[in-house]
Amino acid sequence: MTREAFAFAIGLPLGVLVGQAERGYWPQITVGKRVFINVEAVRMKAAERAAEFTL
Repeated sequence: MTREAFAFAIGLPLGVLVGQAERGYWPQITVGKRVFINVEAVRMKAAERAAEFTL
């Protein structure tokens, strides 16, 4: 997903998301000159973290 679309989907301003992605907080994939957020990696990490807190 593009950084713009991902920022809109999660409700962050684009500048904040780009800054966080450049610092490594969001997994990125670069294809040519385009940069995408790896949504599947985000989903898998969220599932792992959720499993840590199951009762």
